[in-house]
Amino acid sequence: MSHDRWAGHAGLRGDPAVIRLSASLLDRTDRQCADFAALKARTGLWPRIRERRRHPPLETFPLGLVMRALDAVEFDGRDLRQAAEEAVAANRTPVHPGVAVWVSHACRAYLRAAEWITDELEAEGIALAPERLPRIVQSASAAELRMLTAWGRWYGSTDGTVREFRRLRMSRAGDEHTPSTLALAFVTAAGRRAVGNVYQDVPVEVIDDADAPTRIRIVEVTLLEGVPPRVLLDDSPERVRRAYLERVRPLAQGVVLGGERRAGSDCLECKLRAHCEDLPHAPGLLGAEEAGTHRRTWSVTTGRDYAVCPARAHMRQLHLPAAAPGDDSAVRRGRAVHRWLEAAHRRGRPCSPGDLPDPDAAEPGPLAAELTAEEYRQARPYLLAHLATCPLAGPGRIDQVRPEPVVAAFDPVADVLVIAHPDLLRRVDGRLVYREQKTTTGAPPSGTPEEVFAQVPQLALAVLLIAHGVFGEPEGTVELEVLTPSRAHLTAFDAADPQVLQAARGQITRMAGPWLHDTEFAASPGPWCERCPTAQWCPAPRTPAEDGHGGPIEVDGVLIDPRTGEVLDASGPLTTRAAAVCASLSDPDPDEAPPF
Repeated sequence: MSHDRWAGHAGLRGDPAVIRLSASLLDRTDRQCADFAALKARTGLWPRIRERRRHPPLETFPLGLVMRALDAVEFDGRDLRQAAEEAVAANRTPVHPGVAVWVSHACRAYLRAAEWITDELEAEGIALAPERLPRIVQSASAAELRMLTAWGRWYGSTDGTVREFRRLRMSRAGDEHTPSTLALAFVTAAGRRAVGNVYQDVPVEVIDDADAPTRIRIVEVTLLEGVPPRVLLDDSPERVRRAYLERVRPLAQGVVLGGERRAGSDCLECKLRAHCEDLPHAPGLLGAEEAGTHRRTWSVTTGRDYAVCPARAHMRQLHLPAAAPGDDSAVRRGRAVHRWLEAAHRRGRPCSPGDLPDPDAAEPGPLAAELTAEEYRQARPYLLAHLATCPLAGPGRIDQVRPEPVVAAFDPVADVLVIAHPDLLRRVDGRLVYREQKTTTGAPPSGTPEEVFAQVPQLALAVLLIAHGVFGEPEGTVELEVLTPSRAHLTAFDAADPQVLQAARGQITRMAGPWLHDTEFAASPGPWCERCPTAQWCPAPRTPAEDGHGGPIEVDGVLIDPRTGEVLDASGPLTTRAAAVCASLSDPDPDEAPPF
């Protein structure tokens, strides 16, 4: 039986036969940990070693606040503004001011979308009403209790013939053809109304509907004003059941069985974190002497955001909707170069001139599908420069090539899961080599290790990951490849060099230390506000650029081009904040996509 694998596991306690599968778990990819999903679904299992849970100082699930406010509006007839304010004020954990602003916006966006849905169905003579009780599908046997759940908002027609489930998205539309869409439809069609708690009770007490539905609708609502709702599915219960059983149920069976483990952000909440051999433990990785406020993830992006503005870091980590980055040619170019190099290196062979024909050539290159014609035209000079420093060209025996992997390590001293995204990992004659790649039209980072790490802190984290044995032996090389239109510059650091190691420790400790113990994440207004991706949620007064016309901005004595993030003039070494502002302008993408 499927729970045999987990019964009697040395790191777990409890009952493996209780399976509570959320529909959203069905959309996971093979780059994520299969065992995490299986254990998350087994809500009767817990880590054998009990840990005292340390609660975050600020609310970390803003969608819960939105749901609470919408309940007050739809079921109790409360005014929207008052409902949103009360949801925030009455929350057991304090809510960041920026999150409070977003909650009000999200509620307005939802109710506007609800009006669109109402108008659309009204033309068909259909009226829907909100339903308080969620639905659940559960099946008990002598071996297991299986439950399938859906998190969102429920609606039904007064005659019971139409049922609708609304899936909430914080900032971006999802793929309408994902397995979870059919799973949500199946719960809507076959689920019974839950009187008990669908996330805690075993089994969940349910009641039947008086009427059977004839129409099932799944609607996606993106919580941004002006974004219309999207109907993902509108079909009969019979066709929904048949499609689920044929296409999704086998996938669900695989999810609850588990499979290949992959260390990553899942490790933060995994029940096997303390016992998993695939997650390296690196005590002292962040340089902390004691644990921070609560367990969470940290990456260089987090550190950079915090150095610019703590409020930005908090809102980015909660995945609040972010403004699209400026459509600057330097940003587009950098993304295009990285995308092409990742695809090229996945082939496992060196890049060659034949891969990069003239943009006007009759025959496109073998990787032409990776970029548009304009992207390729912009990126090609940098890619030609890369040929001289391609990491797969040798010298030496090259193997274990991993382009764009996710690297995770747990620092038990800080109680933080550290995430890194190298551009390329490989071994050269058995030695680990960790490479980061950058594009620029200016001068490449240079100077002492301290100065280079301030400009490119990913290198400092790479040194520490190697030195702490995250990849096995505590030895290896960290490379920085900087591509310009005319040539490539390659700089290497020995992770075992005491001077390099000391510089790396200093850089990461400075970036992570204040973040670890912050309980407020207050806004720090400055000229960077003009390009802040979360400025629309920040209640702090915005500090405009000095000339207001997109000219250079000054940060700690450094003049920075606000379009490209390149340093125009500096009176001395870059401070951590100045370097972070540069990076936030030239490389604005977060490390990972939001979960909703």
